[in-house]
Amino acid sequence: MTLPEFSMPFEPMTIEHLGLRLYSTVPPVISELVSNAYDAESRKVDITVPAGVVTSESEVVVRDYGHGMDGDELQSEYLPIGRNRRGRDGKQVMSKNGKVRVTGRKGLGKLSSFGVAAELEVRSIKSGQAICLILNYDDMMHWVENHRGEPYKPRLVRERTGPTDEPTGLEVRLRGFHRKRSIDVDAIRRGLARRLLFIGKSFQVFINGATIGPGDRVLRDECPEGFSWDVADIPRNGKVGENLTVTGWVGFLEKSSQTGRGIDIFASGKAVELGSFFNFQSTHVQFARAHIVGEIDADFLDGDQDLVATARNSVLWESDAGMALQEWGRKALKWSFEQWLEMRRKAKETKVITEAGFDKWLGERQPREQRVARRMVSLLIDDPNIESSSMKGLLEIVKSSVETVAFMDLVDTIEREGANATTLLKLFDEWRIIEAREHLRLADGRMAGIEQLQQFIREGALEVKQMQPLFEENPWLLDPAWTEADAQTTYTKLLRERCKEPKDYEDAERRLDILGIRAGGGLAVVELKRPEKTLSRKDLEQIEKYVDWARNQFSGTGSDAPKYVHGLLLVGKLSSSGDVQLKQQRLAGSDIRVELYADIYNKSREYYGHADSVLQKTAPEYSRLRRKSGSKDRNDCH
Repeated sequence: MTLPEFSMPFEPMTIEHLGLRLYSTVPPVISELVSNAYDAESRKVDITVPAGVVTSESEVVVRDYGHGMDGDELQSEYLPIGRNRRGRDGKQVMSKNGKVRVTGRKGLGKLSSFGVAAELEVRSIKSGQAICLILNYDDMMHWVENHRGEPYKPRLVRERTGPTDEPTGLEVRLRGFHRKRSIDVDAIRRGLARRLLFIGKSFQVFINGATIGPGDRVLRDECPEGFSWDVADIPRNGKVGENLTVTGWVGFLEKSSQTGRGIDIFASGKAVELGSFFNFQSTHVQFARAHIVGEIDADFLDGDQDLVATARNSVLWESDAGMALQEWGRKALKWSFEQWLEMRRKAKETKVITEAGFDKWLGERQPREQRVARRMVSLLIDDPNIESSSMKGLLEIVKSSVETVAFMDLVDTIEREGANATTLLKLFDEWRIIEAREHLRLADGRMAGIEQLQQFIREGALEVKQMQPLFEENPWLLDPAWTEADAQTTYTKLLRERCKEPKDYEDAERRLDILGIRAGGGLAVVELKRPEKTLSRKDLEQIEKYVDWARNQFSGTGSDAPKYVHGLLLVGKLSSSGDVQLKQQRLAGSDIRVELYADIYNKSREYYGHADSVLQKTAPEYSRLRRKSGSKDRNDCH
């Protein structure tokens, strides 16, 4: 087999801007390789992703079974950068054998690999012959320095080149990854499913042997019945402008989220912009924005004119067609939001009035009371801040107060001034009492935890089973902001397995336990020493080691992974050693802090005092002092 002398002219800035900076995560890079396989008329693609921590030996492999390329085709069709496969007029849109409408256009997909990996190996198989080339980023940069004016010559891998009985197609291997943490396979599945509409029965994509299916992307079927519409049913029927039309659907999911929402815009079956709101900045529908999803096919963006940003992450909105699409999209969103708000209102009204039995109660009231109650309920239903689940307690207030003059005056004020129902209800006496009781329940529950902590500090906590449950059940003791912290059994188990103490530790020096506590977007590695323990340098080195391991293992390993990891070491006493104090200060700068049990006890007491002061101001009859006084008075009566 006679091979051409492979060469690849390029400019360093081209590789930097259209390679290193095009994508920084794995899913869009693999998406480009899968798109190339589709354009090559492959019926399926096999992707292999390494498990566990990424090493220098780790590879991502993308293998297709398309038409492949011989030596001349590799040189003329694959290696040139910026080759327009559509032809000069941009109208050559069908694949080589006319089976599919091609998605590629700019000839830059291969360069995107350098955004995540340092080396790309491409092996093409056609007519029983294999050709294997390696493109290495560092080699390409050095080539420019040492061979000025000469095109880069990819390295031919002779041991993987020659006769073969393997199926025709293309295999791309990525190695030398810039990241060390593990690659999230589920993120790749979701990313490919969301970016490429043509994945399906006629073009299957397998990741580590498992096929990507319809369930890997948001589907219209996930929207509740009646909460989605075809574009044809939205005003303007998908007509964007003169000879410009879109198809697709828009809908609303039942549960809100700040991720994965918005309208995905496609052209030629490939994502142009994900989660778009067409630059619609309206603020009165923030609740609706967190529910909306949809898919819009706008093939004119990938027609004679290229109206897609190079990284395929945005429409070129400043173009004439882009501005027409933006105007259509904003009107479509506004209409959809209005539909959603009205339908939510009706659903909420049905649930509140009918299912809660409020209509039956209302029918038994006097006309004036009915009018007052209906008006108040209407205000509550219209307020998007009040969920259906919160209405039960509010309806009880209406029921118990509708006969009072004060309540009628309150509703008259609302009708006259249009005041916010939630704000006024909080001023109402019954609402004040409900809030006071909730404060009371929360504060008394916390006081029990505080008193248990005080006992452990005073008497010593000798066993794991004493201290661990206290902090897992009352994470606010460690940090008042952790009101909804999650002990996360998985993280705690991994920390205990991987972060073992040296066997030569004396019993008095050993920790009571180590916990992984999720709170907000972060993970806290909490090491519990004994309450009588004095801080040592060895303690600081250990917590530093644990946090470093957790940061390497957990940070950013998936959509639900913690965004950051910090450390907290609880100990009985601080050291007077200058060396230990300096080490403690350095760790504090790395978000690894040391606290005394006495300090967290005092902070907890201070928080409880604040809660009790709120009770004294809003409902003094429920304050701790008044309840103690009442208890004493009752005892005196006996």
